[in-house]
Amino acid sequence: MEATAQQEQVRAIAERFVQIAPDGWARLVGNWEATVVDGEVSLNWITLGVVDLGDRWGAGQFGFDEQLYDLVAELNEGMAQAGERWTVLDLEVDRDGAFRTRFGYGPPTRTLGRPDEESLGRFEKYLDTWVAEHGPVPGR
Repeated sequence: MEATAQQEQVRAIAERFVQIAPDGWARLVGNWEATVVDGEVSLNWITLGVVDLGDRWGAGQFGFDEQLYDLVAELNEGMAQAGERWTVLDLEVDRDGAFRTRFGYGPPTRTLGRPDEESLGRFEKYLDTWVAEHGPVPGR
C-alpha cells in the first residue's frame, strides 16, 4: 500500500470512528490487534470514548461497528501487501479533528491472552489519566 493510499485509509477509519462516536465525545481511542486466521485478518479491538458529561468526564467502550472493523482490516491487508503488516494499531481522534496513529509490529499480547499495561491496562485507567491532564470538570 503506497503512503498516499495508507493515509487515505487511515483518514477513512478516523472519519468512521467519529460517525459512530457517542454524543459529547472529547476524544476517541481505538486499539486493534491483528492476527491472520485461516488467511483472514482477525481483529481484537477496544474503542473508547471520553465524553463531556457537563459536570464531569466520563469514559467507556462503545459498540462494535462492522464498517469500522472492515476499514481497519483493509488497512492491515493493504499494508501487508507492501510487506508492512502491523499487529497493533492505535488511533486517537480529538474533537478538534486532530488524530494520531501508531503502528506496532510486536506480539499482540491481549489477543495472545497476556494482557499487559500497553494492551489493556492503559485503557482501564484512561479516564484517570484524562482527568489528571484536563481537570475533573469539562471546560475549566
